[in-house]
Amino acid sequence: MMSQIDVIKESIQNEQLLRESSTNNVLKGEYLIKDSHPDVYQILGIEAKATITNKETLADKIMIEGQINYSVMYLSEDESKVTSINSVCLSEKFADYLDLNNEEHKVICEVECVIEHIQASIMNERKIAIDGIRTTRWQLYKIEEFEFVKEIDGRDDIQVKRKSEEINQIKCEKDIELMGKSMIKVTMDKPEIDEILKCSMNLHKKEVKLGDGKIYFGCYCKIEVLCKGKDENDVFLLQDDIYLSKEEEAIGVNSEMMTSNQIDIVNADSIITADDLGENRVINVEFMIKGSIKVISKDVIDVIKDAYSPSKSIELTKKKYEIGLVGGIVTSELIIKDNLYPKDENDKIGCIICATGCPVITDKTVEEDKVKVEGVIKVSVLYKTTDDDCRIDMCNGEIPFTSVIDLKGTKPDMVALCKVHLENLDATIEANTIGVRATLSVLVKVCYKVNKEWIVDIVEGEEEKECKKASVTIYVVNIGDTLWDLAKKYNTTMDSLIEINELEGAESLTQGKKIIIPGKCKF
Repeated sequence: MMSQIDVIKESIQNEQLLRESSTNNVLKGEYLIKDSHPDVYQILGIEAKATITNKETLADKIMIEGQINYSVMYLSEDESKVTSINSVCLSEKFADYLDLNNEEHKVICEVECVIEHIQASIMNERKIAIDGIRTTRWQLYKIEEFEFVKEIDGRDDIQVKRKSEEINQIKCEKDIELMGKSMIKVTMDKPEIDEILKCSMNLHKKEVKLGDGKIYFGCYCKIEVLCKGKDENDVFLLQDDIYLSKEEEAIGVNSEMMTSNQIDIVNADSIITADDLGENRVINVEFMIKGSIKVISKDVIDVIKDAYSPSKSIELTKKKYEIGLVGGIVTSELIIKDNLYPKDENDKIGCIICATGCPVITDKTVEEDKVKVEGVIKVSVLYKTTDDDCRIDMCNGEIPFTSVIDLKGTKPDMVALCKVHLENLDATIEANTIGVRATLSVLVKVCYKVNKEWIVDIVEGEEEKECKKASVTIYVVNIGDTLWDLAKKYNTTMDSLIEINELEGAESLTQGKKIIIPGKCKF
C-alpha cells in the first residue's frame, strides 16, 4: 500500500504599501506677548517645529496628536530709540485624522509633520499674528500573512517543479530612546549671559549598522544656543556637537538587510547656570531623542509552482496573492550653494550671527533606474550691520535643490517615498551678500506590487492513473513545449525522458525534434 502525501506548509509576513497621502492644515493664531517681555517694534523672523506626541488607530481612522513650538525673534525700542533683540516662545497643540477605507484594517501608519510655510506679523506692540501651513504626510501599510506549500513528503514518485521568488519581510522594528546632555561654557572674551534667545538642535550623520543579531544606531546632535549678553545689546552664538549611540539585540538580523528609521528630538530644555566665579557663563542642555528603526529583509524563497504523480491523481489548490516589494532604500548626500541678499540693499553686513534652514520637498518623479527629488531650503540669516548703530537684522530666502538618485530596476509605475534632512548649514559674507552652503541628506524608498500565484494545498485523489498500453510514443516538439509539460501530460518523469532520449538537460528541447515517450509509467 502506497503512503499518503504529507504536505509541509510555511507562512510569511509581508508589508505592503497601501497608499500615501498628505493633508494641509492652515496655521492661524493671535498671541499675546508675556508681560516679562518688552513691546514689539519689529519682527525679525519666526521658526516653527511640529512634533508628534501620540498616534492611535481608532475604529475607522488614524489619529495623531502633536505640538507646534514657535520661536519668534523681534526687536524692541526704548525711549531713546535704541533697539534690542528679544525672542518669545509660543506653542499650540494639534490633532489630525486620516479616514480609513473599508478594506484597510490592521494597518500600520508612518507619519511626519512638516511646516511648509510660516510668517509672523505685528498686530500691536503686545500682540502678534502667526500664519502658516502645516503638512501631514501619511504612509499607510498593511501586514499580510501568506501561506504556501513548502515541501511534499510521503510518496517517492511525486514530481515537483520549483521556482525562486523574491520576498521582503519585516525582520524587526526596534524602539530607540536616548538622553543627551551638554554643558556649554562662555569664554571670558564674551559678556555674561542675560538670556537665551533660542536653542536649536539638529540630529545629523544618522547611522544604522546591522550585524549578526544586532542593530547599532548612532548620530550627532548639533546644539546652537543664541544668547543675549548681560548689561549690553550683544548677541552671540554658542555651539556644541555631541555623539549618541545605542546597540540593541535583534534576532535574525544580518548586515545584508535594509533599514529605515524615524528618529527625532522629542523633548529639550536649556537653562543658564553660574560658573565657579558666580557668573552666568554656563548653559546646561538636556534633550531626548526617540523613534524606531525598521529592518527589512530581502529573501529569496523556494516555492513549488507545480506538482504531479505519474501513478496517482493529485489536486493542487492555488491562490493569487498581491505581494508588496521594496525596490531599494538609498540615502544620498547633496551639497547646495547659493547667495542671499541683506533685507535692505543699502545695509553693509558686518558679521553673521547665525543661520538656520529647513528643507521642503516640492516634487518627486520616478523614472527608469532613478528617482528625481526637487525642493527648496528655507533659509534665515541673522546678521549685524556696520553702521554706527551696529543694527541687527534678518534676511530670509528660498534656495532650490534637485537630487537625482540612481536606483537600478526602478520603473515609472513604482512609488517613491522621499525624505530630506538638513545635515549642515554654513553662511559667510561674500561681497556684501550672504553665501550659503547647505548639505542635505535625501532618502528614497521605492515600493511596488506584484501578483503571484502560489500552491496553498495538495491533496491526493482517489483514482489510480492508467498507464498507457502502447510501448512508446514518438512526439514532435512544438513551440512552447517544455520537458515538464510533456512528462506531466504522458504520466512519466523528466528524468525518464532525459535518459531515454539522451538529452543534455531540461532546456535542450528544440522545435521539430522527435522524442521518445515511454508507454509505461517509469518512476
